[in-house]
Amino acid sequence: MIRTILVIFLVLSTLNAGYFGTTNDMCDGNKYFQCENNYNAVRNLQIALNSDKKLGVKLKVDGTWGEETKSALMAFQENYGLEKADGWVGKRTKEKLDTIYSKVKFPKDIKVVENYKTKKCYSCYSDFRQNVNLRKSFEIYEDKKLLKRANGRNTKLTVDVSEQRVRLYVDGKVALCSPCTTGAKRKFEPNTKIYRDKRTPMGTFKITEKIADKRSSIFGEYYRGKKLVYKGDKRKFSGNKKGLTYQGASLKNWMRLTSSGIGLHASKYIKRYPGTNGCIRLPYKVSQTIFKNVRQGTPVSIVN
Repeated sequence: MIRTILVIFLVLSTLNAGYFGTTNDMCDGNKYFQCENNYNAVRNLQIALNSDKKLGVKLKVDGTWGEETKSALMAFQENYGLEKADGWVGKRTKEKLDTIYSKVKFPKDIKVVENYKTKKCYSCYSDFRQNVNLRKSFEIYEDKKLLKRANGRNTKLTVDVSEQRVRLYVDGKVALCSPCTTGAKRKFEPNTKIYRDKRTPMGTFKITEKIADKRSSIFGEYYRGKKLVYKGDKRKFSGNKKGLTYQGASLKNWMRLTSSGIGLHASKYIKRYPGTNGCIRLPYKVSQTIFKNVRQGTPVSIVN
């Protein structure tokens, strides 16, 4: 009997221990990016942050992601020594949240019907193109029936630099059209204080490499312990590397186009204007769809 009670107590005491680790990321994005900002997860994040006397925040517990919640999260990240205080609830932040707030009691999750006002149904791609400002909108077009027919051999990609859009074709028809971000005309390097031309090269290429979870061997960060020492192109780092550890930038769903390191990959940061070091950034879910449906040898046309 005593043993049974003890087991029940231990189970109840660890109910919240892994709550945040089971949720999706939370951030400034929307459903077209990596962050859906689920009502229950955001609400419990607000409850957890409010309970922390070190932070001294009084967030409105409404389950809505916003600037106040983001600012409180950044204060949490700074207070508890996370490497990046960027207001993004990613893997490491979720692990820390679970550690710090394992004893906080959260209310029962409730079912919420998401109402995305921007979500519309389009009968075909021409309908989508006619009704959406492709240069400014973050909306994504998907033809799920057409995507089911994709087998790698019947697919091709087009990246339109002027529209900042990527299109996946299946049997010559548009199966997916999404925002993307290509190389900047003038990219500022914070370490060298120099602006450089980083435009994505025009032309027709082929996917030569596919890696689901790649780390960049060029762009990344140098750390001394947990302290960030340098961020950027490691070839331009002129300091002493002794005692430093290098962490390459995440390039999930990597699809290489050139030997010089230009490719397509997932990113948190999708803009409606060129802004990369030359690669083509894709919304996370879009990168998954494209990665799944292309193969090495799939042609990619980069046009303007």
